[in-house]
Amino acid sequence: MINAKTILCACMLFFVWFYIFPGRANAAVGLTIEPAIIEEGVVPGQVFSSVIKATNLDEVTHTFYIVKRDIRELSAGGQPLFAKEGEKTEFEMSSWINVPKTSIVIKAGETEEIPFSITVPVGASAGGHFGGLFLSMSAPELENTGMGVGYQVGTIINLRIAGEIREEAKIREFSTDKAIYGSPNVDFIIGVENLGNVLIRPRGLLEITDFWGRKLPTMIVNDAGGAVLPGGTREFETTWEGGMFDFGRYQVVMSLVYGKEGRQTISSTLSFWILPLKVILPIVGGILALIVLVLALMQFHIKKKVKELRRATQGSSYGRRLGPTDSDILRRGKRESPSSLALIAIALLLFTFLFMTVLFFLFA
Repeated sequence: MINAKTILCACMLFFVWFYIFPGRANAAVGLTIEPAIIEEGVVPGQVFSSVIKATNLDEVTHTFYIVKRDIRELSAGGQPLFAKEGEKTEFEMSSWINVPKTSIVIKAGETEEIPFSITVPVGASAGGHFGGLFLSMSAPELENTGMGVGYQVGTIINLRIAGEIREEAKIREFSTDKAIYGSPNVDFIIGVENLGNVLIRPRGLLEITDFWGRKLPTMIVNDAGGAVLPGGTREFETTWEGGMFDFGRYQVVMSLVYGKEGRQTISSTLSFWILPLKVILPIVGGILALIVLVLALMQFHIKKKVKELRRATQGSSYGRRLGPTDSDILRRGKRESPSSLALIAIALLLFTFLFMTVLFFLFA
């Protein structure tokens, strides 16, 4: 049985471990590799050699295992997803990599160099080939899930093999996340598909024009230079934050450039609109309330005139003989009602009609 004394002793040991020896308790395995990306143009039959540097940031010596991987595609966030063992991706290259070691021992705080070479086959297909060298704390076991690096850290290698290079891309999506915005905070979604055989990094601008034709400050798409692999599609997102008085319909022109062998351009347009209902609805409600008030005052004034005319006619001999009807008095009251109230009511009705018409043409 676990008694209170045992629990107290465990708590004291926990306190001693985490507070008296905080450095040891919080120590974690750390590893950095340089460079993070190697991009090189090669020709079939060429042997490309390079070196990566690995630094052990931990406080103890570690053995790291060297793993070669082929990249199958990139995730939506740009993380590499790896091919299964033996899977053909049409741009594999891991079997071309030659590393003299299968593991490396790195002491605490030290940096070690890992030389490697890539022998490009004579019959290698032109275009991009993608893979990488990674260091793992555990013995290499090929994953069958095709998921990301996990606890491995490594260098991504992008080889551009000379030959029939095809650079072609298409905009698959250019949209906003909503149809109507109540405030000027608009999220743009851009989907780019790579139809070529080499990696591309589409970059570009969003040019926004408001309802009055004013050019607003441009926005940059994919400023970080995210890549799209051949045959893949990747989404990029960017957000526009306007001013507090922005209102109406906006036109957006997106232009993206990509490619190394001749600059390629793709473009698309869309429109969105900002309808601040929190501002518009109180205005419309106030106008309608004012119209109702004016009509009520007119009705009150007419009834008052009717009563005055009835009293006036009842006091005369002609009135006693003929006795005008209520309809006659009502018509006379309407004729004698103030024209200014009627004009105000008509003006308010016309203003409301025009206001709603403008909204319709702006946002229909």
